[in-house]
Amino acid sequence: MPFVRRALVVGVMLASLIGSEAKAQTPADVDRIATKLTNPDFRLRTQAALALGASRQKNAVAPLCRSLGDGNTTVRAAAAAALGKLKLGGSQCLQDRIAREQNAMAKAAMEKSLAILLTPPEPVITPDTKFYLAIAKTTDKSGRTGDGVDRMVRVAMEGAAAPLGIVLAPATETQDQGKKRLSAHPKLKAFYFSPRVAPIEYVGGNLKVKLEIAFFTYPEKAMIGSFTVPLTQEGVDGPDPASEDDLLKMAAARALEKFAPIAARLQ
Repeated sequence: MPFVRRALVVGVMLASLIGSEAKAQTPADVDRIATKLTNPDFRLRTQAALALGASRQKNAVAPLCRSLGDGNTTVRAAAAAALGKLKLGGSQCLQDRIAREQNAMAKAAMEKSLAILLTPPEPVITPDTKFYLAIAKTTDKSGRTGDGVDRMVRVAMEGAAAPLGIVLAPATETQDQGKKRLSAHPKLKAFYFSPRVAPIEYVGGNLKVKLEIAFFTYPEKAMIGSFTVPLTQEGVDGPDPASEDDLLKMAAARALEKFAPIAARLQ
């Protein structure tokens, strides 16, 4: 069946199932519905995935991430769509699956939901906010292709920001928008990050990753300084993308942790 026709058929099927999904309201409901994701009938698995997407429960993310690897294209597409509707996480598992997904329709559903999850809500600045931080697109010298490293760095920084009192600017924010937003908070310290991932190295049985950060005033973007976050994992002899991912995410989170005390000292 040609791709366009197949996509239309599956789209109609998903739309019909959305109307009949049972909307879970509690974590216990989610656990019960998640058991249907292993049913031999792909239609029931699809319906279960969509129901989890409507559940508004955080514990629906893990079973939906597992269903991204389902053997049926429709189920994978439904799980991806459900993560986009749920909006409670799953960007990393979508990103990981996109790299391996061979079906164009399922891949498109995953990319659409990933875009939704990576579009941050409007930043909420409160009296407890210590810093406002805009992050540039990561300069990727890792040797990889695509923009996966950039997404990985930003997602990891987003996860580390809140406990440090940092509010991140939307990825699409312009300087003029930043200036307008910050005009309502004249005492808030604001900065701009320009991350760079250095070439990934395998040396002496060790994996070496280095994230370089140049930081600036914001929205003016006058350079202030720079620092690096080098990380090493021992016992890795050759290309190991999963270990590389782990170190990159760890380095991105540590970059914010390292920057917070620096920012506190800046006038």
